[in-house]
Amino acid sequence: MCGIVAYIGDGEVGSILFDTLKRLEYRGYDSAGVAIKSGDEIVVVKAAGKIGNLEKVYREMGSPGESMGIGHTRWATHGSPTDINAHPHISGEIAIVHNGIIENYLELRESLTEKGFEFQSETDSEVLAHLINYFYQGDLIMAVTRALDEVEGSYAIAVLAASSPYIICARKDSPLVIGLGKLANYLASDVPALLPYTRDIVRLKDGEIAKLSKETVEIKNRFGELHPADVERIDWNIDAAEKGGYSHFMLKEIHEQPRALRETMAGRISEFGGDVRLDLGIDDEEIRNLERVSIIACGTSYHAGLFAKYLLPIVSGLPVEVELASEFQHLQLRPRTLVVGITQSGETADTLLALKKAKMCNVRLLAITNVVGSTVTNLVDSTIFTRCGPEIGVAATKTFTSQLVTLILLAICLGRARGFLTPEQGRKILIELSRLPALVQKVLDRRDSIKEIAELYADSSCYFFIGREFLYPIALEGALKMKEIAYIHSEGYAGGELKHGPLALITDFTPVVAIATFGRKIQSNIKEVRARGAEVIALASENDADIDKIANVVIRLPDTRPELSAVLCTVVVQLFSYYVAHKLGQPIDKPRNLAKCVTVE
Repeated sequence: MCGIVAYIGDGEVGSILFDTLKRLEYRGYDSAGVAIKSGDEIVVVKAAGKIGNLEKVYREMGSPGESMGIGHTRWATHGSPTDINAHPHISGEIAIVHNGIIENYLELRESLTEKGFEFQSETDSEVLAHLINYFYQGDLIMAVTRALDEVEGSYAIAVLAASSPYIICARKDSPLVIGLGKLANYLASDVPALLPYTRDIVRLKDGEIAKLSKETVEIKNRFGELHPADVERIDWNIDAAEKGGYSHFMLKEIHEQPRALRETMAGRISEFGGDVRLDLGIDDEEIRNLERVSIIACGTSYHAGLFAKYLLPIVSGLPVEVELASEFQHLQLRPRTLVVGITQSGETADTLLALKKAKMCNVRLLAITNVVGSTVTNLVDSTIFTRCGPEIGVAATKTFTSQLVTLILLAICLGRARGFLTPEQGRKILIELSRLPALVQKVLDRRDSIKEIAELYADSSCYFFIGREFLYPIALEGALKMKEIAYIHSEGYAGGELKHGPLALITDFTPVVAIATFGRKIQSNIKEVRARGAEVIALASENDADIDKIANVVIRLPDTRPELSAVLCTVVVQLFSYYVAHKLGQPIDKPRNLAKCVTVE
């Protein structure tokens, strides 16, 4: 969850470190710090709180330092968010920043204490600083290598030594990206931090260690062998990581969804043949022999998986299991199972661990992710990229709707290969799917009316979201968005479950968002909550003539297929939650206690 940055070159190191750290604020943090080489020593400045406060202290010191430094934003896991627990951590002439979890840190801490090292913090990360110092005898890359051999767990690290002219970095199960510049090189946890400085990047792979000077980058694999850097050219422009005139990244990314969905579908649809082109790495015979699909995901991606649980049996004929990655324990998956891991970042720790467990069962692994070169792509047999561009806001928006569309494409691909879906059936779905970006734009064009309704209910202390079938996962997603960014207690339910307990919580004026674009059963649920005094905000199709009779407020959506209406309803609940949070003055892009990419278990 934390952010790492580093710089070595001829520029003003402090300015570059603080700028790149600020571009990683969306990942979430509660403290920050920098370590900068100054002559024969390392100057460290760190503090709990915001980067701006830290930068002020740094400037008051007179901006010491040469053109080499490392920086960090920390989200507390081991130890509370205090100045002492903030990174960088120091041991002798060594300074380190670390993301991840050192699982054997207690054992290492005890051993290092016996050797005379004194610990200042409560963190697991400090053991790395002392361990590297213990092995350091002038060769920093050797010291880091030996120290990491002692470590169990996950890490992305950057290391300075006062007597070394290099920055050393390494990773295992936590992302790290090198940026290649002219007489300068950079390091960050994520690409947006580097965009103002370079578009040429190298994504470190698990077990790799790199040595950065201002002229060169040397990378060694887990066997200690040097190998050429695999350079990737980033094709986003810097505006893709900026707000572009919107008040928040989240609002910008909600409005980017028509374009994002076109990118997700581009080159993959054959309307004439009623088929979908996806490189699954599986031939048609193996697809025909599949007996089930098992989906593993967390958070919003888990809701996308639940959507697929309803969709895939209908379109492909395959039964689907969906499990939270953090609870995944099935070490003996049945043969002929396709395991699908859904992770926006490709770095979600729980999902990666679950996929590693699944890999032991000798089943086919498929990932759905947005990030080319992310860790998950090296773990699975094949990958479908959602291709929706960078998402900066912590609350997922365009990445979720792109996941839904990707799952629709996957369902059609599997259904056609298995002979379960006829060309004509596939054609009908794809013709309507190709209209989806324009339909999403129609929903966005109604944002002012959605804003008006959201502000009317913004002072409510609790919300309920209800839906059925394809729309039940959207109810869960709507409730999650309200919790994440508006800090309002919200619950999502399948409509039929209300009578099994939740109705006890419905009182006068409780807002219930009923996602009701198809099916008659949801109308009974609306009547149930209305009878108990609830205020119902219904999402309904344009041709629904009855909904006005039973709901307090109706938000009309374009008519489309039931599974595609889930995408349109998602856009509405995103906007609704956004405008509630905005009315309440909440920090929408940086919700408390949350981070964009959850890279620790």
